[in-house]
Formats: sequence, structure tokens, C-alpha cells
Amino acid sequence: MFEVKPMIGRAFRFVPAGLLLALAVALAGCDSAESTKSGGGAKAVGQPIAVDSIAQSLEQMKGKVVVLDLWATWCPPCRVEIPGFIRLQEKYKSQGLEIVGVALDPITGRGTNADTVAAFMQQNNVNYTIWVINNAAAFGKYQMGQGIPTTYVIDRSGRTVKTYVGLQPEAIFESDIKSLL
Repeated sequence: MFEVKPMIGRAFRFVPAGLLLALAVALAGCDSAESTKSGGGAKAVGQPIAVDSIAQSLEQMKGKVVVLDLWATWCPPCRVEIPGFIRLQEKYKSQGLEIVGVALDPITGRGTNADTVAAFMQQNNVNYTIWVINNAAAFGKYQMGQGIPTTYVIDRSGRTVKTYVGLQPEAIFESDIKSLL
């Protein structure tokens, strides 16, 4: 009996984390489905775009407020943020917002690639631009911080005004966006 108790204790320590992960994934799926039902017309962009330099690719977006999100399809916190980005893109695009996701799948060594990202975009009705990078040199000054998601809020002149590491509520990004539009 003495040996059974520690095993039960260990098993129960992992149940809450597992439940939280399942809940996060379920909520992400529910939210993205709701986005398309809301009549807002969220449509998948299609294929991710391969870029060699994030900074160089951002040059074409000067004059717009950009939310640049470094993420991966296998990252649960990244996936939780995506429905909020879909809603924000839909709500503020006409006012000059561009949300750009930089999918790190090809460089993470987890067996995922641009095809995985394209399928994810379709399944989740991603309505904003997704770039993929194939090497770490593409990051330039837009590094991953201490982990992903790492998100940069960039003003119309191309200056980074906020940087977030980790999962953030949609309301934080909306507040930042509204102050810059």
C-alpha cells in the first residue's frame, strides 16, 4: 500500500495541468468557429508566405499598425491567442491594422513545416497574414524573447511600442491597437 499512494499522488498532480490544456485547446476551437458564425466573414488567407527577413517584410506595412506574433502550431498558448487575433483583424483592418503571424514551425525541429501551418490556417479560419521562416537569421531584431508566443506591437512608423512574451488576453492587444490607430 505504501508504494501505491505516491503513484496516486503523482497522477493527480498532472490531472489539473492536463485538464487546463484540454480546456485551452477546446476553447480555442470554439472561439474560432464562433468567429466564422458571427457573420463577420472571417476567411482563411490560404497559404503561409515564406520570408527571409521579418524586418524587410515589415517594410511594406509601414503606415499601418502591426501586431507581429511569433508562434507555432504545436504551442498551446499560441493557439489560445489566435481566435482573438482573428477577431481583432476583422474589427480593425479597415482602420489600418495588420496582424501578422510568424509561424516558427519549420525551424523548431518538431516535425512540422509550412504544410502543417497551411492546414492549421484552413482549419482555424485564420484571416490574417502568416509568414513562415526557415532559418533563425530571418528574426533580425524580432527575437523570440524567453519563449513563444512573443508578440510585438508596432506603430505606423515601424517602431516597436510593446513586446509581450507569453499568452496575453485579447483586451491587452485591443487597448494597444486602439491607442495607435
